[in-house]
Amino acid sequence: MTDPLVRVRSTGTGRLPRTAAGVLAVAVLVGVAWGAATSGLQTLLPWPFAGLANAVGPWLAPAFAVGALARRPWTAAVAGLLVCAGEVAGYYAVSSLRGFGVNPSTVLLWAGSGVLGGPLLGAAGWCWRRVRALGPASSAAAVLGAVFLTEGAVGYGWYLRHPGDAVVFCVLGAALVLVLGATSVAARGARARGAGLAAAWLVLLLPLGAAGHVALRAVTG
Repeated sequence: MTDPLVRVRSTGTGRLPRTAAGVLAVAVLVGVAWGAATSGLQTLLPWPFAGLANAVGPWLAPAFAVGALARRPWTAAVAGLLVCAGEVAGYYAVSSLRGFGVNPSTVLLWAGSGVLGGPLLGAAGWCWRRVRALGPASSAAAVLGAVFLTEGAVGYGWYLRHPGDAVVFCVLGAALVLVLGATSVAARGARARGAGLAAAWLVLLLPLGAAGHVALRAVTG
């Protein structure tokens, strides 16, 4: 069965970027736009969804999505980095225009986090979209959901004691793992198995994600 996204590109009628330069341009635009939007959404989203505008998972999700557009893993990794860099630039530019102070150390912290997380999530998006071996594709499918799950359980649940936000993040994380696991290219004809393998990868990914959140809290205090 032909991949619908591949079919769109082959006809020349789709709007998906066809080159590495196109994917990287999209990465910058998406990053700046999402970072700018996040600044405003922090004051607009109601409880218990407000946390979605002030968290790691929602910033890494666009890196995964843009990485899935790339034809090469290196393009996906660079695109993920550019998305996160654009988010930092867009967020702090809009926040400054809104009259909020910008702490250079905080900018450096989130920029550094983007350097680590952006390429990883971009490459994961590429793997989910392109790799036809079910094991690697399932692991890539689980990465983004694991970020949401650990942020919900550790960040909002354990550290901040915000149960509403914790539930929202954990529900989204679980849904992402199952949906992405079932819809990877490798899972065609084996949707349930793909979802199950993605869930199984959480045994490894959740401790790693939890450790990352503990390290982030140690740095931010």
